[in-house]
Amino acid sequence: MILNYSIIPIKNFYQKNNITIITIHGLFGNTYSLHYIAKILNQKLQCKIIEINVRNHGLSPKNNIMNYTIMAQDILDTLNYISIKNNIIIIGHSMGGKIAMTLTKFIPNFIKKIIILDIAPVNYFYNNKNIFFILKKINKLKIMTKKKAFEIMSFYITKKYIIKYFLNSFFNGKWQFNLPILNNEYNKILSWETIPTWSGESLFLKGEKSSYINIFHYKDLFNQFPLARIYNIPAGHFLHIEETNIVINQIFNFCLK
Repeated sequence: MILNYSIIPIKNFYQKNNITIITIHGLFGNTYSLHYIAKILNQKLQCKIIEINVRNHGLSPKNNIMNYTIMAQDILDTLNYISIKNNIIIIGHSMGGKIAMTLTKFIPNFIKKIIILDIAPVNYFYNNKNIFFILKKINKLKIMTKKKAFEIMSFYITKKYIIKYFLNSFFNGKWQFNLPILNNEYNKILSWETIPTWSGESLFLKGEKSSYINIFHYKDLFNQFPLARIYNIPAGHFLHIEETNIVINQIFNFCLK
């Protein structure tokens, strides 16, 4: 499946670094989710950046299946379509991080580095029924504007930046992501199948206020990514929104090494 994507052009058409950075957003996100980070990295590193919309998100095609093997294959199909085949750095948040990790199984020699934002290579057992309830409520009430949707979601979600994260995918009274499919496939999105050890360079940025990466995950993490570095960010699961500059600096320094 060829996914919807955008390419950030290189300033002055001069590519300083012979690398391509791929950004993959998390659940309920789209290319905008990591766009600010991608834009700054584009300016600092002078390299090509491809921003991906995962299946059932943004303007990408819809499909009833949401397992990581299939989603990783979508990325490969898209990269082949635009002739990106080596010297790749992948940045993925949450679900996008798991897709990035899965790609090391398929193209281990073509990936230069991976940068994973607050997710571990493990099964999770979180219950996000409240989120699905809120998103479905917006549909049920036939809300048409982001302003009204924001007001309603504020009753349930206290952090405004999280509401804005969701509303980046709300247009003309509709969610861009396919809510019924994501609801049906949610357990698969939480799941994980252990992958072969990848000895490439990997950076895991951990939200200190988040439980998505914790000490109980370290054994699985290092078994699959033995050269992994873990860096704590003073933030929650949406660390790239809460502490954007810290995250950018960590990614930039890691890419330069």
